[in-house]
Amino acid sequence: MPSRVPWPWSNLGRWDCISVNDKPVDESVFRKIEQHYLDLSLREGINASPFEILTATAFTIFNEEDVKLAVVEVGMGGKLDATNILNNQIICVITKIARDHEGFLGKTLNDIALHKAGILRKNVPYIINPRNEANVKHVIAEYGDLIGAIQTDLTQLPRNFYTSAGWQRMSSRVRPIQQDNALLAAVAAATAFESRDVPYQPWVLAENLLKTSKVTIPGRLEIAKVPPVFGDPEGENSSSLQGRRILVDGAHNPDAARMLCDHVNSNQRMLKRGKKGESTIKAPRKGWRVTWVLAMTEGKDAEQYLSILLQPGDSVITTTFGPVDGMPWVKPMDPNKLLEIATSVHPAITGMAMPKDGVLRALCAAKFLADPQGPIVLTGSLYLIGDFHRELRPRRTPDYMINPEFEEDRKIFKTMSQTERIRVHTMFSHITQPPHSQVPSDDSIPEEDELFTSTMSPAVEKIDKESAQRDQQNLERKRWRDMQAELAVIDESLDVIADEELSMLQRLASQKDNTKSPVQQVANPDEEDKSWQEKEGDEKVKDDRRTR
Repeated sequence: MPSRVPWPWSNLGRWDCISVNDKPVDESVFRKIEQHYLDLSLREGINASPFEILTATAFTIFNEEDVKLAVVEVGMGGKLDATNILNNQIICVITKIARDHEGFLGKTLNDIALHKAGILRKNVPYIINPRNEANVKHVIAEYGDLIGAIQTDLTQLPRNFYTSAGWQRMSSRVRPIQQDNALLAAVAAATAFESRDVPYQPWVLAENLLKTSKVTIPGRLEIAKVPPVFGDPEGENSSSLQGRRILVDGAHNPDAARMLCDHVNSNQRMLKRGKKGESTIKAPRKGWRVTWVLAMTEGKDAEQYLSILLQPGDSVITTTFGPVDGMPWVKPMDPNKLLEIATSVHPAITGMAMPKDGVLRALCAAKFLADPQGPIVLTGSLYLIGDFHRELRPRRTPDYMINPEFEEDRKIFKTMSQTERIRVHTMFSHITQPPHSQVPSDDSIPEEDELFTSTMSPAVEKIDKESAQRDQQNLERKRWRDMQAELAVIDESLDVIADEELSMLQRLASQKDNTKSPVQQVANPDEEDKSWQEKEGDEKVKDDRRTR
């Protein structure tokens, strides 16, 4: 029964990051076990972090589901990570190491590599992505030798694995870094089979990798349709009803940016446009201009990241992401600051910072800023991708654009779309050429206050005001639902405490009864009255708890 617990970067709920047999665990099961550890942490003064609670919850679920084999991804680093409490590993896998979380893990790759090496165990095999820098591999190997870990490599896979049709097809359809990760997974799987004395065929392993490569992983070069933003209610078929596709990728550091840039430049920028069976439009010689919708975490090296992604003529819409569940220290970079960095990296881009939150709102603006044939890419932060999927999930049904159930929601997005169309037009109406071909100078862009007061029509002001009112109403409704949920949890906890107190009082009363002589038990009617009073008092304690 395979299971996995990856870091919940973009999960819609905390429980979505824990799956058994490729299915996320049931929310009610998750919340019950999570609440147990929250209560335990409070009662014992442990002060466990949200990720420690999550890890304990995941491992308990694995035990209750009788999981035989689990794939566990660390949250951050390795050495000090909550998941590193495990001591029954079959194999430890270290993928390509990049500069990330430097405030926690260190400023150099060597420092970060030492943290990663903390997952190694004595007499347990481990494998490192061979594309890591020589000094990184040296640091890990040195630590492995020190503790007695067993290093293995890709030569563990037999020749007939590499010559199999499955691997040949798999390797031809993915990029080098993905090939590396697939090989690491193959070594881990082979090691797991051997440790359990389970026979396997290398070619079958390769075929399974091929199947896995065809599975869409949210936020990893994901092609997504966004009906609320791009859908056409008058569309003649499912494709036009749901609208154009966008690329969604959680790349958030320079290494990931290079991989994303390679994919976009060789695919998205050069794709022919048009419907099947009809005439298609070839990409310009330098490729289509890309519209990037971006948010980044405060503290990231945005300058290096954007210098890799952006090209002259591209458009950029900077936005933000909401609070990260369980990680209040994670903050988004200010959209205006991020835009300043983008324009300093590549002056020949068109950009705007969204003055309002919401990833789908930013995509509404992108719809009017983008080249009609050019790709739209949502990236920069896994937390942004999480917001995207949370906002889109209830609206992702194929019939969203025609189902009466979503009529009010469609009206909201229609108004939002009108607002952003006017916003984009107002900002770039002074440009005689398409926005992609020219960037307004600092002198030609009015201040934001001026832009959204004196230069905006009363109609836009009204739309923005109504939109703000709806946002406030939705926020109040969400706060009310959250408060109701918290009160329900508190009420349940008080019931549990009251039951425990009642049980304890009953045990004490029973002990007193057992210590009395038979004569006392029969002859003293006052004791019976006292017992009845104690019982009545117990019920009152429980009622008082519930009232509180």
